Amino acid sequence: MAGLIPLGTIADHLKDPLPTTGPHLDPRVIPRFGPRAGKRVNPEEAKSLLQNVLVGPNQTPLVQQTKSGWQWNFPITSKYGPRTAPTKDASSFHEGIDIGISAGTPLAYKGYGSFQPEKGYGVLKTTDAQGNPYDIQFLHTTPAKTAEVKAGPTLGSSTQETDPSRTADILKAFIYGTQAAKEEKPQKTFRDAIMEELLSSAVSQALNPTSFLSEYPTTNPLLAGQRAATSDFFGGIFG
Repeated sequence: MAGLIPLGTIADHLKDPLPTTGPHLDPRVIPRFGPRAGKRVNPEEAKSLLQNVLVGPNQTPLVQQTKSGWQWNFPITSKYGPRTAPTKDASSFHEGIDIGISAGTPLAYKGYGSFQPEKGYGVLKTTDAQGNPYDIQFLHTTPAKTAEVKAGPTLGSSTQETDPSRTADILKAFIYGTQAAKEEKPQKTFRDAIMEELLSSAVSQALNPTSFLSEYPTTNPLLAGQRAATSDFFGGIFG
């Protein structure tokens, strides 16, 4: 299942190293793929990512989808685009969205990725449901320490795959008994080899019940998204 990555807290505006007029969050979304790679885009286009940002002790989503559409759960004080600079050294083209949140409010991200603190902000590296990479900068925060939550094998990581030696030990115990599994048999009969071959795939599947998801094609965005959702579902059962 997806993990929880600490992002830090909203900075006290009197101690914020970045120019500001009050405590708030300013998320900047940067795709790392396609024609806009490396450029900050309107966070309004990335609500499906920002809905994973959880605010406060009750972990309220920063934005969420309702029957009538998307809604921000905290007040927007400055939108993306041209603006009059609100204070000295502030930009006249806003590359994020200012969201009014009290100083000291904790932030977290529900999902996969890695987090790196910087001065006055932190950077989260993550992916969307289709596996496209993004950086999300969280400005006007006191960032948390470095953190990482890795995806399971169906999302491109091999960190959760079963150790082959574990599979071999289970096979030996099944075929020869637990005592024989601890002691290497001097010779393996033809029958033993056949049994190991037949049981190997069955044991591997039992140890990796979601491994079949890796066969879902990733070139189709819809199927890739379904693969990610199915992985999270099975993760809740087998995780």
